[in-house]
Amino acid sequence: GRERNGGARGGHRGGGGVPVKMRGLPYKVRPREIEDFFRGYDFVPGSVDIGMNSQGLPSGEGWIMFHSVSAAREACAGRNNKYIGN
Repeated sequence: GRERNGGARGGHRGGGGVPVKMRGLPYKVRPREIEDFFRGYDFVPGSVDIGMNSQGLPSGEGWIMFHSVSAAREACAGRNNKYIGN
């Protein structure tokens, strides 16, 4: 996974897709845990982007790309307000 410090989140490097913003992430979450959380949904492997604050620490936000709007909507409906790692 890529970790960036700030910047625009308009798309995933190297390909298209539909970005979904996640908020309230555990500060120690790893991209693999986020992919495991969305297992069964049509996300773009390797597309997790964990947000960083100005000190270079995780911000609690992140993004993951889905292959289509319908896949993104399905994942949001199925995983909203669920906890990663439980």
